Amino acid sequence: MDWAQKKVAGKTALEKIEDSFKKDCDVCKHNFSFAGQSGVLFYIECLIDKQLLASSVLKPIHEFVLSLDDNKKHGYEVLLDSVIALPGAELKSPSEGVSDVLSGFCVIALEGEEKCVSLPLSGFEKRSINEPPTNSVLKGPREGFVEDVNVNMSMIRRRLKTTDLQIKTLKLGRKSKTKIVLMFLNSVASKSVLKELIARLKVVDIDAITASYYVESLLRSNNSKLFRQVGSTEKPDIAVAKMLEGRIIILVDGTPIVLSVPYVFLEDLQSSDDYYMHPARATFVRFIRLFGIILGVLLPGVYVALESYHYRILPIEFLLSILSAIEETSFPPLIEVLFVLFLFEILNEASIRMPKYLGIALSVIGALILGDTAVQARIITPPSILIVAISGITLYILPDQAPITSLLRILFTLAGGFAGFFGIIIGFVFLSAYLVGSENFGTPLMAPFAPMIALDQKDAVVKSGLSQMITRPKSITNKNLIRQTPRTEALKQTIIKKEPALKRRLGRGQDDK
Repeated sequence: MDWAQKKVAGKTALEKIEDSFKKDCDVCKHNFSFAGQSGVLFYIECLIDKQLLASSVLKPIHEFVLSLDDNKKHGYEVLLDSVIALPGAELKSPSEGVSDVLSGFCVIALEGEEKCVSLPLSGFEKRSINEPPTNSVLKGPREGFVEDVNVNMSMIRRRLKTTDLQIKTLKLGRKSKTKIVLMFLNSVASKSVLKELIARLKVVDIDAITASYYVESLLRSNNSKLFRQVGSTEKPDIAVAKMLEGRIIILVDGTPIVLSVPYVFLEDLQSSDDYYMHPARATFVRFIRLFGIILGVLLPGVYVALESYHYRILPIEFLLSILSAIEETSFPPLIEVLFVLFLFEILNEASIRMPKYLGIALSVIGALILGDTAVQARIITPPSILIVAISGITLYILPDQAPITSLLRILFTLAGGFAGFFGIIIGFVFLSAYLVGSENFGTPLMAPFAPMIALDQKDAVVKSGLSQMITRPKSITNKNLIRQTPRTEALKQTIIKKEPALKRRLGRGQDDK
């Protein structure tokens, strides 16, 4: 390794770095003399491993005594080849050295040199790996991502031991310099999607990226602002499964939420537990989720429409029960249901932000005392509370969509209150058209149903067995559709019938690289 650098006539690296840290800051400076040259070690105490600094840098420097022949060897060459044995040490410019110091590296600058040496000695406190609170499972791996991007990368590396795994690193934020890592399988992920993703990230000009939500917001296309267009997960096994289907995952330093593109709405209907149970059971559970989210959005609006306009279609016994409950109610059905909806939203927000133990007390007060008192005061009726409670519970069947579906619930309630079933139907048609017309990174949001893609139906609402999942999702733009070799000739012919272009590749029984 040739570390030799010529002397500089202008400001040296040492002077430039010292100028950058002249203002009040917590950068520590350790002066030392080495082989006839004075130098300074720059670091931030709270970001480095002080024990590693002492044992691998300071102690060897103090113990090593060597006369330097300037005609044969340079200070950096001796320092790094003979004294400090640290993998990852790099010769960098002063500006890069300043950035590394602020990122948790140690930087050595020798007097009279135009370059500095960056040493990876990061050692700040990290959260231990445990089960993520938003992706708990009954079966399967229980480890989740943490805030350190390097730890997250290692969890993915352990699951994909292949040179096909590619990594691209960016830094976003003028002041935060947040590390953004893109991971993908080179033989599977689409180059056009990767190129578009990098292009969108490179044009970002913002002070700081403090969480993955910033990146998610910046990656949304202009034609859709309501529903999210970027997938997310806190579990490395799910992230790896997405990569194997052709997606690109985005890791943001400082947050445990990993993003993925392209994204389809169907991802939220699926769960990692589905792949550890019988396909028939997984299919049944997915139908329950689909029915639940539709029920959660439409139920309050349907109730208001029935009570206001279409009560004649109700069974007489049920109608009499509702009439007796609302006989002395102070408000019309629409106002009553909207009041209960907003009351539940207020209680939800308060319970999230209150301290843990106060949140339990708030739940008891809100559910029992306020609810019972409101019913006795004839402000609201028991059917309204029941309808809104069922709707609120079912919305969290798809927790990632809950913020949007709660807004849709209010809109459909207003539609049912002003125009009955006609308003709800018109609203549903507009919502369907909006979803069908949304796409991002070349992938329709409602694929594989709009457009209909026969090959992808095997793992849509109806789940097939693993042996039948021969191809990767065609909904996701990728370079290689073949996932595995068909086990039977009949299965191979079925795939060829649906996608004749795969005949040659299935005949070889291997992937195209």
